[in-house]
Amino acid sequence: MKKIIAILMGVFMLGAFASCDRMISPDKLPAQAKQFVAANFNGVNVLSVQRDGLGYDVILHDGTSLEFSHSGQWTKVDCGLNPLPVGVLPTNIAQYVSANFPANYATKIKYDDRRYEVDMNNNLELRFDKNGNYIGLDD
Repeated sequence: MKKIIAILMGVFMLGAFASCDRMISPDKLPAQAKQFVAANFNGVNVLSVQRDGLGYDVILHDGTSLEFSHSGQWTKVDCGLNPLPVGVLPTNIAQYVSANFPANYATKIKYDDRRYEVDMNNNLELRFDKNGNYIGLDD
């Protein structure tokens, strides 16, 4: 019984250690993440990078928050009240937004392998499938 408890404690401690956030240097980001930042936020300095159990959390000097998977694929881009850079939205989502909300703009996008969620500056939350086809408004 003591061995089982000791093993469970060891597994728990290992899991707790592995899930801890830790600060890393921006040059330690995967190449794909670095390319994304350079292409879409050229001239905006990286303020901080944290590596966690799910990937990387990046904060830019202008307040933009980015999340990347371990491979460097973006999973969230949040520009606060500012518009997302043109290259961030997939083409068909960008076309839908400009056609249906010409006076508004996207401020945040999340992607989770099943769908995209896009927050607009008019407080609407749009949902799209993984191919970028409009599904509806977020509840």
